[in-house]
Amino acid sequence: MKQLYVVLLALTSALVSSAQTEGASRLYGYVQKQTPGTIRVDDNGNERPRQPQYNYFIYLASASKVHPTEIWINGEPHSLTVTQTPSPVQYTNPNSGQTKPQTLVPKTDRKVLQLTPSAAGIEHHFAKTVTLASKNQVVVLYRVNDKWYYKTLSKLKELSPVMMQ
Repeated sequence: MKQLYVVLLALTSALVSSAQTEGASRLYGYVQKQTPGTIRVDDNGNERPRQPQYNYFIYLASASKVHPTEIWINGEPHSLTVTQTPSPVQYTNPNSGQTKPQTLVPKTDRKVLQLTPSAAGIEHHFAKTVTLASKNQVVVLYRVNDKWYYKTLSKLKELSPVMMQ
Protein backbone atom coordinates (compact mmCIF):
# COMPACT_ATOMS: atom_id res chain seq x y z
CA MET A 1 0.00 0.00 0.00
CA LYS A 2 2.89 2.39 0.78
CA GLN A 3 4.31 1.74 -2.69
CA LEU A 4 1.05 2.93 -4.24
CA TYR A 5 1.25 6.21 -2.30
CA VAL A 6 4.88 6.71 -3.33
CA VAL A 7 3.98 6.13 -7.00
CA LEU A 8 1.00 8.50 -6.78
CA LEU A 9 3.12 11.15 -5.08
CA ALA A 10 5.84 10.86 -7.74
CA LEU A 11 3.29 11.01 -10.56
CA THR A 12 1.58 14.05 -9.06
CA SER A 13 4.83 15.94 -8.56
CA ALA A 14 5.94 15.13 -12.12
CA LEU A 15 2.68 16.46 -13.55
CA VAL A 16 2.80 19.64 -11.47
CA SER A 17 6.42 20.41 -12.32
CA SER A 18 6.12 19.90 -16.08
CA ALA A 19 5.12 22.65 -18.46
CA GLN A 20 1.48 22.87 -19.40
CA THR A 21 0.03 23.07 -22.87
CA GLU A 22 -2.85 25.36 -21.99
CA GLY A 23 -2.63 28.90 -20.79
CA ALA A 24 -4.73 32.03 -20.86
CA SER A 25 -3.31 33.17 -24.19
CA ARG A 26 -3.94 32.93 -27.92
CA LEU A 27 -1.38 32.38 -30.68
CA TYR A 28 -1.71 33.83 -34.20
CA GLY A 29 0.71 32.89 -36.96
CA TYR A 30 1.30 33.75 -40.62
CA VAL A 31 4.00 32.93 -43.14
CA GLN A 32 4.89 34.90 -46.26
CA LYS A 33 7.22 33.66 -48.99
CA GLN A 34 9.80 36.11 -50.30
CA THR A 35 10.21 35.93 -54.05
CA PRO A 36 13.71 37.03 -55.12
CA GLY A 37 13.92 40.07 -57.35
CA THR A 38 17.35 39.98 -58.96
CA ILE A 39 18.58 36.55 -60.01
CA ARG A 40 22.12 35.82 -58.88
CA VAL A 41 24.59 34.35 -61.37
CA ASP A 42 28.08 32.97 -60.93
CA ASP A 43 31.20 33.92 -62.95
CA ASN A 44 30.14 31.63 -65.82
CA GLY A 45 26.68 33.21 -66.13
CA ASN A 46 24.89 30.25 -64.53
CA GLU A 47 22.02 30.99 -62.17
CA ARG A 48 22.89 30.30 -58.54
CA PRO A 49 20.16 28.41 -56.69
CA ARG A 50 18.63 30.16 -53.71
CA GLN A 51 17.02 28.73 -50.63
CA PRO A 52 13.42 29.82 -50.17
CA GLN A 53 13.08 32.65 -47.66
CA TYR A 54 10.06 33.42 -45.53
CA ASN A 55 8.73 36.22 -43.34
CA TYR A 56 7.04 35.05 -40.15
CA PHE A 57 4.33 37.09 -38.43
CA ILE A 58 3.68 35.45 -35.05
CA TYR A 59 1.70 37.08 -32.25
CA LEU A 60 0.87 35.99 -28.71
CA ALA A 61 -2.13 37.68 -27.07
CA SER A 62 -2.50 37.28 -23.31
CA ALA A 63 -4.41 38.87 -20.47
CA SER A 64 -1.57 38.19 -18.02
CA LYS A 65 2.09 39.17 -18.19
CA VAL A 66 3.91 36.49 -20.18
CA HIS A 67 7.59 35.95 -20.91
CA PRO A 68 8.16 34.03 -24.18
CA THR A 69 11.57 32.35 -24.16
CA GLU A 70 11.78 30.22 -27.29
CA ILE A 71 9.99 29.48 -30.52
CA TRP A 72 10.17 26.43 -32.76
CA ILE A 73 9.29 26.80 -36.44
CA ASN A 74 9.17 23.74 -38.67
CA GLY A 75 10.96 21.67 -36.04
CA GLU A 76 13.89 24.08 -35.58
CA PRO A 77 14.48 26.08 -32.39
CA HIS A 78 15.02 29.85 -32.50
CA SER A 79 15.62 32.52 -29.93
CA LEU A 80 13.25 35.41 -30.29
CA THR A 81 12.76 39.11 -29.98
CA VAL A 82 9.56 40.22 -28.26
CA THR A 83 7.84 43.52 -29.09
CA GLN A 84 4.55 44.73 -27.66
CA THR A 85 2.18 45.95 -30.35
CA PRO A 86 -1.30 47.53 -30.23
CA SER A 87 -4.31 45.64 -31.52
CA PRO A 88 -5.73 45.24 -34.04
CA VAL A 89 -2.64 44.21 -35.99
CA GLN A 90 -3.10 44.85 -39.69
CA TYR A 91 -0.88 44.19 -42.70
CA THR A 92 -0.92 45.40 -46.29
CA ASN A 93 1.31 43.69 -48.85
CA PRO A 94 3.02 46.49 -50.81
CA ASN A 95 3.17 44.32 -53.95
CA SER A 96 -0.42 43.11 -54.00
CA GLY A 97 -2.04 46.41 -54.97
CA GLN A 98 -4.61 45.97 -52.20
CA THR A 99 -5.73 49.11 -50.43
CA LYS A 100 -7.61 47.32 -47.65
CA PRO A 101 -5.27 45.90 -44.97
CA GLN A 102 -5.57 42.31 -43.79
CA THR A 103 -6.24 41.85 -40.06
CA LEU A 104 -3.67 39.54 -38.50
CA VAL A 105 -4.82 39.97 -34.88
CA PRO A 106 -8.34 41.29 -34.17
CA LYS A 107 -9.03 44.08 -31.67
CA THR A 108 -8.61 42.71 -28.16
CA ASP A 109 -8.22 43.89 -24.57
CA ARG A 110 -5.31 41.48 -24.15
CA LYS A 111 -1.68 42.52 -24.44
CA VAL A 112 -0.38 41.53 -27.90
CA LEU A 113 3.27 40.54 -28.31
CA GLN A 114 4.96 40.17 -31.68
CA LEU A 115 7.42 37.25 -31.64
CA THR A 116 10.24 37.65 -34.15
CA PRO A 117 12.47 34.57 -34.53
CA SER A 118 16.20 35.17 -34.82
CA ALA A 119 18.88 33.08 -36.47
CA ALA A 120 20.43 31.97 -33.18
CA GLY A 121 19.30 28.57 -32.00
CA ILE A 122 18.35 27.43 -28.51
CA GLU A 123 20.66 25.09 -26.65
CA HIS A 124 18.55 24.21 -23.60
CA HIS A 125 14.92 23.20 -23.99
CA PHE A 126 12.29 20.93 -22.51
CA ALA A 127 11.95 17.46 -24.01
CA LYS A 128 8.24 18.07 -24.51
CA THR A 129 9.07 21.00 -26.81
CA VAL A 130 10.85 18.65 -29.21
CA THR A 131 7.84 16.31 -29.23
CA LEU A 132 5.40 19.15 -29.87
CA ALA A 133 7.65 20.64 -32.57
CA SER A 134 7.60 17.35 -34.49
CA LYS A 135 3.79 17.50 -34.68
CA ASN A 136 3.20 21.26 -35.10
CA GLN A 137 4.53 23.95 -37.39
CA VAL A 138 4.98 26.46 -34.53
CA VAL A 139 5.60 25.92 -30.81
CA VAL A 140 6.06 28.81 -28.38
CA LEU A 141 7.35 28.24 -24.85
CA TYR A 142 6.53 30.98 -22.37
CA ARG A 143 6.52 31.60 -18.63
CA VAL A 144 3.76 33.10 -16.50
CA ASN A 145 4.97 33.69 -12.93
CA ASP A 146 6.75 30.41 -12.13
CA LYS A 147 4.80 28.13 -14.49
CA TRP A 148 5.80 27.17 -18.02
CA TYR A 149 3.26 26.91 -20.84
CA TYR A 150 3.27 25.83 -24.47
CA LYS A 151 1.19 27.21 -27.31
CA THR A 152 1.15 25.45 -30.65
CA LEU A 153 -0.06 26.09 -34.18
CA SER A 154 -0.42 23.05 -36.37
CA LYS A 155 -0.25 25.18 -39.53
CA LEU A 156 0.62 28.80 -40.26
CA LYS A 157 -1.79 30.79 -42.42
CA GLU A 158 -0.23 31.93 -45.70
CA LEU A 159 -0.04 35.54 -46.80
CA SER A 160 0.45 36.54 -50.42
CA PRO A 161 4.14 36.49 -51.44
CA VAL A 162 6.25 39.63 -51.39
CA MET A 163 8.55 40.51 -54.29
CA MET A 164 12.05 41.59 -53.35
CA GLN A 165 13.96 44.22 -55.34
